[in-house]
Amino acid sequence: MCLCFGCVSLIFAGFNLLINNFAVLGYLELGLCAYCVHTFVRLNRHALQLRQSLIMCALVTLVIVLGNYFALIKNGLFIWSFALPVLYYLLLGKRFGILFSATLLFLQVFILVNKASLFPFLPLNFGLNLLFVYVSIWAVSHVFEGSRALSSKRLKSLALLDPLTGAGNRLSMNHYFEVELTDKSQLYLFLLDLDYFKQVNDKYGHDVGDKVLIEVATLLRITLAKGYVFRVGGEEFALISSFNNADDALNTAEKLRSVIENTVIDINGEKINITISVGVASYQQDQSLEEFAKEADKQLYKAKRFGRNKVYAKSSTHQKIELESV
Repeated sequence: MCLCFGCVSLIFAGFNLLINNFAVLGYLELGLCAYCVHTFVRLNRHALQLRQSLIMCALVTLVIVLGNYFALIKNGLFIWSFALPVLYYLLLGKRFGILFSATLLFLQVFILVNKASLFPFLPLNFGLNLLFVYVSIWAVSHVFEGSRALSSKRLKSLALLDPLTGAGNRLSMNHYFEVELTDKSQLYLFLLDLDYFKQVNDKYGHDVGDKVLIEVATLLRITLAKGYVFRVGGEEFALISSFNNADDALNTAEKLRSVIENTVIDINGEKINITISVGVASYQQDQSLEEFAKEADKQLYKAKRFGRNKVYAKSSTHQKIELESV
């Protein structure tokens, strides 16, 4: 798209500078061409940013509006206006698409109303056709973008969420840690496993086991209050959150363990009680997610090895929390 607009702008810039003698419009089109080339080169190394799309749409709009202001109606430059709502919604989405489309409509109506002549068109017929065609394209663009955004949201949910529990999956955890999480100071990872969960499946069946997982995931989200819950294995969950200090993190881990232990899960009349083992790790500078999770997994292994229904970390002793001796 950048190359397309860049080439078109360059052609029209030469046309307006050498033939039409529209210097202002010609130089503006050269500026648009230069920006398109710059954006194209930058996009080969960096992701597209909203700021770049806004500048692109603003420059294109300015060129079209000024062109319509300077040119005679018979030159047909107004035809370009019909393509702009599609561009706005494609690059900017619904919120900015509405704003830019409405602004363009207002400016174009203002320019046409103040034109000395609409020759060779009949003013009323021309105005009504122009208005209705523009609004129709605007409406189609709006509906299409709404449908596309909804489909994109659904696909993202399918890709990033565990379909059973609604918690994030491994891909979601990686995306959150690598992309969304900008401040990793005071960050903690809880890796927890449901104790003897195979016995639940063997005794009550996998359908009941699935419902237990759903209930546990819900309890974790409610109890954690802040942070994110991810299902990273059959009966294994990971929780990522920031805390003021190690004691706050350990208190929360213990609270999670206690809540699960003291909650009786009622599934189709069956009263099921389950416990969890938790490994806690604190983030170290420049640590990868794999290294971070590996440290939490070491602590989880100790919690399971030394009796289960425990929390292990590398900190000082906390009530009901078994900790690694230093």
